Amino acid sequence: MSGGHERIGPTAHYTAYVWRRAGFEHAELFSTWQGAALYWGFFAAGEWATRLSPTTPSMRVYLEYRHRLIDAVVRAHEPDVVVELGAGLTRRAVAAALGPGDVSGVEYDLPDMVACKRAALARAPAQVRRALAGRHRVESANVVEPAFARTLGEALATARRPVVVAEGLLSYLSGADRAQLYASVAGALGSGGLFVCDLHTRGGQASVGAASTVLRTAIVALTRRKKALDPYADASQVRAVMGEAGLDEVTFVDPSRYHDAEPRLRRLHSPTHVVTARATSGRPSPTG
Repeated sequence: MSGGHERIGPTAHYTAYVWRRAGFEHAELFSTWQGAALYWGFFAAGEWATRLSPTTPSMRVYLEYRHRLIDAVVRAHEPDVVVELGAGLTRRAVAAALGPGDVSGVEYDLPDMVACKRAALARAPAQVRRALAGRHRVESANVVEPAFARTLGEALATARRPVVVAEGLLSYLSGADRAQLYASVAGALGSGGLFVCDLHTRGGQASVGAASTVLRTAIVALTRRKKALDPYADASQVRAVMGEAGLDEVTFVDPSRYHDAEPRLRRLHSPTHVVTARATSGRPSPTG
């Protein structure tokens, strides 16, 4: 991946702790002392100030919003396979594999994060490990390399309704890396598949005014990056870039559609857009 991806590690620990505090199922499996230290250290360093204004989403609200909305979108699709790209310490694929129905989970990340994730799973209760056997796996892969298209295609070869999720990933990628990831997803998704991601546009950031500056500053501090959240110009640019890569039916998700299924979304807000897309001419879905 392009420069700066070593910064994903700290945010993976931070978000895992946020998801535990927010009460997400199975998040406790991946919550770490590093995440707790980052969370409370970041709070003491000044993140608490974002909570003084109702128009400024705190980092917790910002992260919880996108995670809950993506979860709701994934559940509504009723997938048979849930794939996480740049999975970090997310609990989503594990929760899907442990939930009702015959759902499998596949996660891809860089080797160091994969080792961390596998170690966490090895510490999980025995009944969890047994339930995940044959239904969940964590694999090393660079998801923005051209070779990943084949890896993902093999993982989805027998899937009828797969969902491929990229949460919290696109803002770390250059334009070229985003385009390559979109192309890999488009080639691997069948006609019944769905791609779900979160991203930012200039309009979305402008909608929360000064809050976007606060969030950008907070994210730079957390990840120690020189730059954060390079936004797309607008929805038209998102559709054009995804369309060139082979993704169509690009939809900016309206969170109000999921308020009944996920009531807490009514109380959350963020400049983040959750976006879905389908493949223009990917592989045909299996029949039978």
